[in-house]
Amino acid sequence: MKKAIILVLMTVLLSACSSEPSQAEKDLEEVNNDISELQSEIQQVRSENETVESDIENKERELEGLSSDGSEDDGNTESEDGSSEDSE
Repeated sequence: MKKAIILVLMTVLLSACSSEPSQAEKDLEEVNNDISELQSEIQQVRSENETVESDIENKERELEGLSSDGSEDDGNTESEDGSSEDSE
């Protein structure tokens, strides 16, 4: 009788320790997968952000170039335009 009870307990213990992952392990794996996906998305957003920042810097340089070209050519015209607008 004792051997039968021990056998049943051993069977229950071995079943509990089987190779199937527990719900907590499944949840942990899912969370880890979510984390990996989010890290991937973060990296993609950072890359896109760097591209946008680079584009902004290029446009600012273009604008500065145009402003310096325009101020050399039309420096007097701008001040005249500004004063004429004030008088109206």
